[in-house]
Amino acid sequence: MKAKKIGIFLAVLWSILPAVAWAARPQTSADIAELSRWLAQRQRDSGVVGVSAALVVDGKIVWKQGFGYADKNAGIAMTPVTQVGIGSVTKTFTALAAMQLQEQGVVDIDQPLSRYLPEFRIRTHGEDRNQVTLRRLITHSSGVPTDVFRDMRRDQARYTDVVTLLNRTALAHAPGTVGLYSNAGYNLLGHALAKASAIDYPDYLKQRIFMPLGMNNTGFADDPHATGRSKAYGPDGAEAAAFELRDIASGGIYSTAEDLAIYAAALMAAYRGEHSPLAREATVRSMFTQRSDIPIDTNKKGLGWFLFHNDSGFAAYHAGSTFYSNAAVLLIPEQRTAAVILANTVGSDAICEQFAFRWLEAHGLSVKDIVPQPAPLPISSSIPRSRHAGYYAQKNGYAKVEETETGLSIRRDAETYRAIETSPGVFTVQGAGEADGDLYYFRDIGPYHVLFWRRGQGERQRGYRIADDAPGTLWKQWLGRYRPFGYTMPGFEKIAEAEVRLQDDGLPLLQVSYNTGTFTYPLVPVAADEARTGGLGPSMTGDAVSFGTDAGGEVMTYLGLTFRKE
Repeated sequence: MKAKKIGIFLAVLWSILPAVAWAARPQTSADIAELSRWLAQRQRDSGVVGVSAALVVDGKIVWKQGFGYADKNAGIAMTPVTQVGIGSVTKTFTALAAMQLQEQGVVDIDQPLSRYLPEFRIRTHGEDRNQVTLRRLITHSSGVPTDVFRDMRRDQARYTDVVTLLNRTALAHAPGTVGLYSNAGYNLLGHALAKASAIDYPDYLKQRIFMPLGMNNTGFADDPHATGRSKAYGPDGAEAAAFELRDIASGGIYSTAEDLAIYAAALMAAYRGEHSPLAREATVRSMFTQRSDIPIDTNKKGLGWFLFHNDSGFAAYHAGSTFYSNAAVLLIPEQRTAAVILANTVGSDAICEQFAFRWLEAHGLSVKDIVPQPAPLPISSSIPRSRHAGYYAQKNGYAKVEETETGLSIRRDAETYRAIETSPGVFTVQGAGEADGDLYYFRDIGPYHVLFWRRGQGERQRGYRIADDAPGTLWKQWLGRYRPFGYTMPGFEKIAEAEVRLQDDGLPLLQVSYNTGTFTYPLVPVAADEARTGGLGPSMTGDAVSFGTDAGGEVMTYLGLTFRKE
């Protein structure tokens, strides 16, 4: 499922990839040869069928190479001009298109989406739909859900149908409060840009980005003149029956290592004020400027790019996955260098990230530089301890906070911690082994009363407080085991069953069993026949779970898919 494989920026980065051997210094031809040998060895050892990559140094492509096969059965080698699906790297192109149209005065990215897409009428539960702006779609802070899995294939729907599918569901979070990665949101963005410009999304990218840059081997699945496209391979290296996705504005581009290197060089040239047909210097600089207006986020972001940033400089990064292929693009504009990589096999996201991050660390940056600095601790608090007491909905369970004589008792992940109020509004764990000295504090963010946990310089939010009352009797009729029926997700990952149940203290849970693993989410009822999954970002949180009946009995709808109660 692509929403579970959207790159390292959605993981909590407490453990970092092994340090690379290179020092932070300008790279020589010998260094590039070493990197080439490393990539060839990793491709063979990992079982990835085909990989292609390129490097830009001083604004020019200095190395490009393919490894393995584009078509293993036919013996066709992978090359720098082999086309591969780049998945979510597409989002950088969609964001650039938005900024081009902003330059031209065609759109204002701070206006509501409904100004350009009036048919957007997603359900809300107290949130303001007009706060869903184009900028918030670009930065994944709009509150639009991560995905909708119904009619995902290109032969079943177009990217312009996503708005209709989303209107059957609800906002996941209050706009502007949470960084929630959203493929669906980028398809809304692409749709809005197409309407505003009066040019269909794929045609716009061809006319305004691909052709001006000479990206002659970049396009979409239905391009009539596409040649040199790689086959797709499953995790066992066997050729897979590839299919095309509806969501072209979030992940539909096919490109090559050579063309992505051209794109990277052009963006960096624009950033430095050099000639570029893409956009003005100020526009590209704004895309590479870290946003500070998303209160709850797990990574540093610009506009369409994730950012690594420290005192020595910054890098812009995006990874992408389709069901079978992977890609990564890393730009270090101030040093005029970039790395791009594509691979054609399930599970090749690791080799793509490792290649990009070797180049990152060779230029004075670290993977951990993507993590935002923690917010300042409270210096005063007028909130009584009793207000903190209650249950907190996290992504995969509940935390429970109770008031004590000296502070709080906090139960999460099957452990209970005693925390003393050591300064106003800040609670310190004492006498708990590894957790000794951990800090907990609370912030009101939009409609949420949020629990934060901090250890050293690392911080995570631990969910938001929910209403004290357990679900009502009417809502409990939906408890039980459900089997999927009707539409089936494409790809190798499938949902086998789902169960709605109560945990021991009466709080509801949704357990979803895939053929690849089982996931459990707290359910927060918002109506007699609807709940949302718990947690606040970074992916697959706040999803609507609705219930009803038809002639066959009780039905649950989740992520656009339907399930019937046994």
